[in-house]
Formats: sequence, structure tokens, C-alpha cells
Amino acid sequence: MSYENLQRPTRIDEDRILQLKTLFPQAFSDGKINLSVLRQEIAGNDENLFEENEEESYGLNWVGKAESRRLAFLPPEGTIKYVEGKGVSENNTKNFLIEGDNLEVLRVLKESYKGRIKMIYIDPPYNTGSDFIYNDDYKEPLTRYLQKSGQADEDGLLTSNPKSNGRFHANWLNMIYPRLRLAKELLKRDGVIVIHIDENEEFNLELILNEIFGEENRLGKIIWDKRNPKGDSSGIAYQHESILVFAKDKNYLVSINELVRPKANAEKILKKAKELFEKLGQRNIPDELVNVIKKYNLPKDKFEKYEQIYDLEAINKEFKAWINSQEYLSGGEAAYNSIDEKGDVYRPVSMAWPNKKKAPDDYFIPLIHPITKKPCPVPNRGWRNPPDTMRKLLDEDKILFGADETTIPNRKYLLKENMFENIPSVIRFGASDDALFDKLGVSFDNPKPYRFSAELISYFTEGEDIILDFFAGSGTTGHAVLEANRKDKGKRNFILVQVPEKLEDGKSTIFDITRLRLEKSIEMMNQEDQNEGEFDRGFAVYRLDKSNLNKWNQYNGDNIEQLENNLNLFTHSHFTNGWTEKDVVIELMLYQGFPLDSRLEQRYMNNKLWIVSHSEIPLKMIVCLDKHIEQSTIEKVVDYYANGIFICIDDALSNQSKVILSETMKVKTI
Repeated sequence: MSYENLQRPTRIDEDRILQLKTLFPQAFSDGKINLSVLRQEIAGNDENLFEENEEESYGLNWVGKAESRRLAFLPPEGTIKYVEGKGVSENNTKNFLIEGDNLEVLRVLKESYKGRIKMIYIDPPYNTGSDFIYNDDYKEPLTRYLQKSGQADEDGLLTSNPKSNGRFHANWLNMIYPRLRLAKELLKRDGVIVIHIDENEEFNLELILNEIFGEENRLGKIIWDKRNPKGDSSGIAYQHESILVFAKDKNYLVSINELVRPKANAEKILKKAKELFEKLGQRNIPDELVNVIKKYNLPKDKFEKYEQIYDLEAINKEFKAWINSQEYLSGGEAAYNSIDEKGDVYRPVSMAWPNKKKAPDDYFIPLIHPITKKPCPVPNRGWRNPPDTMRKLLDEDKILFGADETTIPNRKYLLKENMFENIPSVIRFGASDDALFDKLGVSFDNPKPYRFSAELISYFTEGEDIILDFFAGSGTTGHAVLEANRKDKGKRNFILVQVPEKLEDGKSTIFDITRLRLEKSIEMMNQEDQNEGEFDRGFAVYRLDKSNLNKWNQYNGDNIEQLENNLNLFTHSHFTNGWTEKDVVIELMLYQGFPLDSRLEQRYMNNKLWIVSHSEIPLKMIVCLDKHIEQSTIEKVVDYYANGIFICIDDALSNQSKVILSETMKVKTI
């Protein structure tokens, strides 16, 4: 197969460069790309493919964009390490909570989760001036995240961004841009990214998403009406947030998925209709009067004179009154306000030809009224459906006629056959989770309502989809994923990333709140559902940390003493201080593209072996960290794990062993 020495990549998107080199080998020389040749190769005979003056091309530019773009391509400097005992059911879960700078975490996860995430759902810090934004350092990413994770002393993690700052928008854009560039790589082909944003950066964010995802992949904008205008506004008082939705590949997404949601109150409507229809032919007091009797505890026998025999007309009258009294029904739901002789709820829909252009001649055949036996009027432009479809609708009793032939017939739409509707551009949800947080004993300012987030998640995901939130905050997304599973019996999983930002008490961090909220929410759900065991209601905790591998760390300074210390460390061990075998295996696992829910086993074949496997990856990874590997171990590895990946310390193998292993496996050494 192959043999190679593990090297940290110089950029995180080396696979894209290799694809480019395969397509345009003429544009590469001595390992470098010649942009002039590449341009000629792409343009061919059509120079119009390129703008004559790139400075005048349409797009969003700001101070620092070039640096933030470069930041998206930097390889990871660190890794994430498992933190035992901080999760819930942590040995049997596919949910993960990661503490650390989300930009570095995205880099770490890129190989193992590329093309695996169905939905990225984020609520990034809003650029209000008084809020905080990430203070990324382009030059020293390792130092930066070590500081942020509390392993090095320096100034604060986040910085304020006053509107008086000339780079007010640029600072926020420099923060969000590289994270979105990396995020796109993690999405499945039919994946979506859903982002909450307020009015301060909505316009700029949409332009960035157009650039990164392509305007053709824009699915739309949802207006979340919170029903509570801001009280501190000096202009128009906003009572909404915008939610921008983009697809990785819109054409592919809509070809395999319908972007619909369940009608929120459909089951409620059907239940009420069933209750009323069961009264058909009975003598009863009307429901409205029954409600008054119950409310004021009045004697029911005093109202017997108001009893009526329920025929279909009486049932429909009461049903329409009930529909009109339901404040939160959408227009589409409220239109289903009739019950037919079979007890089915329906609405009338026009069958007129929808286009301005006249329909074909056979779309003008009149329908015969079933009672008068006379032809009914035909819409001016004809019927919507061809004759065969019209006959089928007649046979299925799905055409509504008027009292006589003078009325144009309508199509009968049954609610039970139309339980879904298009995702609307406006969603009204005014509730808060303040009471919930009091119950959980958790304090957090302005958390998103988790039931609202669960609804959004259910629009775009199902089954075993993975949802990623790298601005986890109080952990709403994790809670919402569990709630979505609870409602539709799904098996979705979440990955949450939260930076350890210090709170005012100076002791705890937002990450501590994230972890506590998840723990308490799971405990509450299990109590309410009596520990229903079919769901994955757990999570494992990981923490961003320095790499375990000395060989990967580089020193770029000019301090001779520091350089000598680094060399001394490397001569004594291949690994950094505090390393454990499991930490090293996890780091290598992620680097080789195995996700966090991979299975880790230990086996002994004269040497200790770690076997890494995943249900979606056809090969296994075998890691041996012993200083010397026996020949008998090599023979067994070749027999049992041919075509896999074998990783070990370089000088643990003889040259002969390297040749034997590399004939049937990919051999990589540290």
C-alpha cells in the first residue's frame, strides 16, 4: 500500500489543491501554482470568464478580509481531549460538548466531519457595540487558544467593539468569515446552515453567505416575530430577528427533500372535528354553552331546553365557530373549517387554470351537477387539471358542487391528506425560557426558547442527522435536538462548541453553564418521561488543548534557549508533557478522518494495540505506541487488519517491518 511519515499539513484544504493539480497539472511547477497559466487554462477561448477590473466586481470588502480568508486555511495547531466524568451517559452517546475556541475546534474537526453535518445552527454574538466579539490573532493561533482555554496568561478572551470604532463592522466580519468558510466544508451535500442575526449585521452577513455558499443556494430568510419590541430603541423598535438559511447544494437538497413542516395544529383540528362528528344524530347542549356552564359551575339541568339535535349543518356551524376562536391557527390551517358527511375535515380550493395563458381545449369540459344534472360554469381560462384527473376527482368525491349548477365547482382538499405545509417566512413565537431556567437552577441572559429551536431543527433534519452549533451559549441547540427527538422519535445527535468565556464572578465560565444546562435538561426529561430508554440523552465532554505530538509542534522565534528546550523535549519523548495513550489515539483518529463516535478497543498481540473503527468507514485504524514492535505482532496485524491504517512510532519498526506492513496497509509513523 504505502509508507509515510506523519506531517502536519501547511494548510487545511490541501485536498482542494490536489484536485486542482489533477485537473490542471500544467499550472503547477516545482510544487507551486502559476496563476497566469491557470487563468489561461480555465479561460480557454473565452476571456470573458474573468472580470477585466476585479476591483469593480460586485461583493463585500472590508479591512482585514484577506487575513480572515487566510485564517480559514490554517491547519490546526492543537487537538481536543476527552474529559472523563463531566458528561452524562458519556460512554454510550453520540452527542458531544467541546470546550474551546470554535475556530480552532472547527479546524480540528474538519477531516473527521467533512461532509457529515446535516445542519449547522448558530446564533453568533450580535455586533451591538456593547456585546463582545472574538479577538482573533492571525499570527499565533496556538498561543491564542492556549490563552483562551486558561493554559496561558494574557489579556481577556473577548473584546468590546464600540460603534465609534472605525472598524466596527470589519471587526465582526473578520470574526465570522473564517468560521463560515470552515463550516461549509463540514456540511453534507444536502446540508443547511441556519443563522440567527439582528439588524446590525444582517445585510453584511447575507452578502458573506452569498459569497461563501453561492447566492443560488439561498433558501430564504425567516422572520422570527418575538411579539415584544425592543424597549431601548432610538429608532424603529425591532421586535424580530432574522434567520438566514442557505443550503450546501440547493438543487440537490430540494431534489431529495420536501422543504415542508407539519401543520402545527392539524392534529388538534382533527381531534375537535371527531368530537363534534360523534354527536351526529344526538341531542346535546351546544359546546359553547357547556363551556359557560363549566366556567361558572352552573346546574346543567337548567339548560336542557337549549339542547339541539346535531345534524351536519349544526356540527359545521359549531366547528366554524371553534376554528374562528383559535387565535394561533395559521391562515392555511383556519381554511380547513368544514366537515363532510364522512367526518373528514376539508377546505374548498379553486380548480381554475392558474396561468394567464389559456388552457388547452379539453380543459373546458363542463362538470355536470349531481342533483340538477345540468352543466356547471367553467372558469374563464379553463380547469387546472386535464379530463382524466377531473374524472378521478369525481370518482373520489373530491369535487365540491354548489346548491345548483350556477356555481363553479371547487376542489375538496382533505386535511388528513395535507398535514404538511411550506415553511413560512414569518414565524411568531413570543415565549421565553426564563421560567425553565429558574426550574433548572441555571442563570443566562436572553436564551433562545428551546422549543422554537426544536421546531426549526425539525424542518431540516430527521433520523440520525447531526446538528452542529459552534456558538453554543447556554446549550439551547443541544436541548432542542433532544426535544425534537422526543416529539418525532428521531435519533438526531448534536455537537456543541463553546469558548470558556469568564463570567462576572471570575470563577465560572459560559461553558460551565452550557454543561450544567444540558445535564439538568436531560435529568428533567428523563423524570418527565420516566427514563425512556430509546433516546440518546447523554453527552461526552472534550476540551481543546495543545497537541500530544512533539514532532508536530514548531518554534518560529529567535530565543536559542527556548529552541534548545524544545529539542531536548523531542529527544526524550515523541509526546508532550501530560500525554496519555487515549489522548494520542483520539488526536490521530480525528486527523485520519474518524469521527468522535468511533469505537476504540484495546488488544494485545505481544504489543498493545488500539483498534479504531466506525460504521461508516470501511477500514480500521490500528495504533501502537510501544517503543518496539515485535515481529509476531506485525505478522498478526497483517493477517487481521489488511488494507487498514497502521500508525506507530517511527523507530519502533525495523526497515524490514516497514516493508512488510506497507505491502498490505497504509503505514504512517510518528
